[in-house]
Amino acid sequence: MSFDNNLEGFNTCQKMWYFFWNPSVGSFTTQVPCHESHGNQFSCYAQAVAMHAIADSASVNKDMTIPIVDKAIKATLKYRNPKYGAYSVDFHGGINSGDEDVNYDDNAHLLRALIELYEATQNRNYMNMCKELMKFLYTGIIEHQIWHVPGLKWHITKPYMNTISNSVSAIGAMRMIPYAENQQEEQKLYEFSKICINFVWNKLLDPSDDIIMDGVGYDSENLDITKYSYNQGTTLSAICLLYKYDHNPEWKEKATRLVDGCINPSKTLFDRDYKDYDKRFLQGVSYFNQLLIEGVVDYILTFENEVSPELINSCKHQLLRHLSYFRKYCLDPADGMYFMSFDIYKLDEDIYKRYRNEFGGTKEFRPDPRERMGNLNDTPVEKRPVAKSLIGAGAAAHIFFQGARIFPKMDPSCP
Repeated sequence: MSFDNNLEGFNTCQKMWYFFWNPSVGSFTTQVPCHESHGNQFSCYAQAVAMHAIADSASVNKDMTIPIVDKAIKATLKYRNPKYGAYSVDFHGGINSGDEDVNYDDNAHLLRALIELYEATQNRNYMNMCKELMKFLYTGIIEHQIWHVPGLKWHITKPYMNTISNSVSAIGAMRMIPYAENQQEEQKLYEFSKICINFVWNKLLDPSDDIIMDGVGYDSENLDITKYSYNQGTTLSAICLLYKYDHNPEWKEKATRLVDGCINPSKTLFDRDYKDYDKRFLQGVSYFNQLLIEGVVDYILTFENEVSPELINSCKHQLLRHLSYFRKYCLDPADGMYFMSFDIYKLDEDIYKRYRNEFGGTKEFRPDPRERMGNLNDTPVEKRPVAKSLIGAGAAAHIFFQGARIFPKMDPSCP
């Protein structure tokens, strides 16, 4: 039977809502400590990922999603920091917080969700929120103190410049261009995006494998060379948007170099423990991999008539493999929700047995603490109950909605 990716995205979003939405307080809450929860509330990052899933759902199933949209928006406003016209890392429950814990990447993730919600609903209040957020993001551009290269910082007070703040903010700015009020504002959005992506490309790309590194202190030259899938995917998405706007062939060259890092099983982002390339899949968590998957989809839709059919087919092949893999191995039959980790030896004992039997895997069972209940004193991770999280549920929905842009329906067996 054909598997409907949009329907699975919608169903996953609905499960997220019923599992975490608390009508008595008008926000997402959790009954047990879980990943990205602070007390019984969630971080702004988790809220942003959930909002993006709701935005996807509203785009595809408007009538069935509209009843929850305004409630979710009001919950988001409880993170608002009026001092900056932005959103703080922690939930404040409607208190007029003026704290100094504000990340640019959290706000850029929210911006992307709010743009999509505006497009689905045409609610002018949502666009007003977008414009306020974009005004805040402009304030983050600084010059690196040693390299004298401009880019976006990560946090309002902490001395770090990272890929995700730059890349996601660039996406948000390019997505705001259709709503610019004049040519001057349009140009400002475009130039802001170029500053962000040029910083990432020139300072955080590892040319040895064309994989993006995480970041650097703005008073330092010591790179954090960690390579995460969401940095690769969001930079790719931003470059696709820049190309669609100015048609500069340099963006196509850059995008094609980046997409290879997303789909090539011999490169860093894949689990390369297996000699058999058919057994190699992305490593890491769904809320990172969702953005790599989105980047690959953006690349296909932007360049499918401009690059070789073989490359586009390779992109589609890896996209289909990963959608199928996520559905097959990361679904928890106990509650119908999804685990976060693509590293299936880290989930539960039943899936670990499948890892040993079906993949011939040899790693020991090492449960990921992000999949388990937290704050249990000295209880070993493997003894802690599984605890689903808002960020994991939102990411799972986004994966299926993004996959549906290329494969509305598929055979869910893993190729």
